[in-house]
Amino acid sequence: MKKLLGVIFLALGAAWAQAQVRVVAAADLQYALTELAQRFEAQNPGIRVQLSFGSSGKFYTQLTQGLEADLYFSAEAIYPRLLEERGLAEPGTRALYAVGRIVLWLDRRLGLDPGPQALKDPKVTQLAIANPVHAPYGRAAVTLLEHYGLLKRRPDAPIPNFARLRWEEIPWERLDRGVEAYWDASPLKAGKASFSLVYGENISQTAQLALAATRAGVLALPLAVHESLSRPGVYWVAPLESHLRLEQNYVVLRGKARPEVMAFYRFVGSREGREVLRRYGFLLPGE
Repeated sequence: MKKLLGVIFLALGAAWAQAQVRVVAAADLQYALTELAQRFEAQNPGIRVQLSFGSSGKFYTQLTQGLEADLYFSAEAIYPRLLEERGLAEPGTRALYAVGRIVLWLDRRLGLDPGPQALKDPKVTQLAIANPVHAPYGRAAVTLLEHYGLLKRRPDAPIPNFARLRWEEIPWERLDRGVEAYWDASPLKAGKASFSLVYGENISQTAQLALAATRAGVLALPLAVHESLSRPGVYWVAPLESHLRLEQNYVVLRGKARPEVMAFYRFVGSREGREVLRRYGFLLPGE
């Protein structure tokens, strides 16, 4: 009898383990994906969605090194595509779930109207952006500042022909000397006693830096609409054409297409899932 009970408990333990969906996701999904997981769990008792948020690029590196996860949500298309090419993603599961929007966020106490020209004001002495080496929102931030003439390409940048590269051609992972080794920030520094770019490891940490220290940041709209940022700050939504486009993809990782994983995968793309993403400021496919 004891042996039989042991076998039953082992079987139940295996079932419970399979009923967990492990998700690694770009930090701009912090609020939207949390709500999606809560809704999904309420409709699917017995399935738990475990969420981890961070930098898309860092998660990609960790996944190639054996990080255990079932679903990967990236803030741009390149990393899920590379996982496909390396045979680390389930064929046919990579899909566009949203297009990311970015904002220029300012602390209300600065008394400035948000917009690119506000960054030239002497009150703005620091600007938080995500690290463009591994964070897609950091790349979008740099291209936004370049678009409005606030950063200018350095002809002597330590990358051949850098000044002539299109945004999509920039080898972002190689920009490990800091933005100012590749772009001239003098338009942001003019008339100020000091000015510096401050880097967050991901867009969520960047938002925390803007809120607690820099009082200005280029952030993700899905974070800026949350009351933690919308109450103490004001923001301006950047036109899509003014920065590197953030085609946000997700994919099921190789060997992880279990029923509960595929159920959450489909839920994100369902009418209910799309409505949640839209409410948090994401632009949906086909819109």
